[in-house]
Amino acid sequence: MPRDGSGVYSYPANGDAVPNTPISSSAYNTRSADLLTDLNAARPITAGGTAATSAVGGNDNLNPAGANMASAAILNLATSTGTLINVTGTTTITALGTLAAGAERELVFQAALTLTHNATSLILPGAANITTAAGDVARMRSLGGGNWRCMSYQRATVPPYGQSIVQPTLTLKQSAAPAPTAEGDIQWDTDDNVLVIGDGAAQQTFVPLPASVAAGDIFYATSAKVLTRLPKGTAGQVLQMNPGATAPQWASVPFTKSYESGQINVSTNSSTSVAHGLGVQPKLFAAALVCTTNEFGYVVGDEVEINVNTNSSSGTSGGISMYVNGTANIGIRIGNAISIWDKNGGIFGITPASWKLIVRAWA
Repeated sequence: MPRDGSGVYSYPANGDAVPNTPISSSAYNTRSADLLTDLNAARPITAGGTAATSAVGGNDNLNPAGANMASAAILNLATSTGTLINVTGTTTITALGTLAAGAERELVFQAALTLTHNATSLILPGAANITTAAGDVARMRSLGGGNWRCMSYQRATVPPYGQSIVQPTLTLKQSAAPAPTAEGDIQWDTDDNVLVIGDGAAQQTFVPLPASVAAGDIFYATSAKVLTRLPKGTAGQVLQMNPGATAPQWASVPFTKSYESGQINVSTNSSTSVAHGLGVQPKLFAAALVCTTNEFGYVVGDEVEINVNTNSSSGTSGGISMYVNGTANIGIRIGNAISIWDKNGGIFGITPASWKLIVRAWA
């Protein structure tokens, strides 16, 4: 091919036509064949091509790695021999030379130096100077007229998807009496040591936990913005208000368990027992009659307390007696009659079928 090493095309020798002279067919055909071959070959970059026969090859040829460039105050990228340049040295860089707007260069730094931010001619991320390190990569785009913008900067020592992110210390807005209303506006109340967050109309206050918090603790407010810790009580204790009605406190109660039987048929001259299931011997037990058929002024559902061992209408053989049988049962003995006060006065013997017996116990 008649193209030289720079890709410049020249006609084959002895192919020029001479006026008033017959054209040599061999010279004509040679030139035509040469042109056809050149038109079908990869177009050199100097002739406006990519010097490749594929899109990938063309892209690679148009984005070659260039020779190293030494750092300087003005690192003139217009003189680079490729789009990927290793920058050597440690001299501070303040400018990058002049290239047409849109031109890009990737710089790989070989050592530590300073890139000096300029709001017009060298625009850097964060509007701040960058101290490079070996292996750092910067992608620079020309804005024309000697102005450049750093489009990206990748640190060699920071993986693109690290498991930890190093951020500067976060300092909240502070006030002795913050009153934010903007949604999500967070402020620190320096007077009460609480977080105050705007909810779009007013404020929501978040109070810190008291010190030495443990499982089972209860918190109560001693003022609008202060929580106090009440340590958990012991088994069986109940929560109540203290004598001054100023704070909750734990208290022990006389009874922690209770039992109530179902309705038991009343049958005179009989004995029975119920299992109270308290697991301990009851400290207190009692019995009551429940009216199931109206009698003596009482209506269905009324309860009449029975004074155990004292209700009798016929001497010592009447009434009800109860006893505790250890930790399991309550024994019941019904005499030959049970008497109660009439609702309107007077003592009468009940009709057993009109009443049921209920037994209760506490421990």
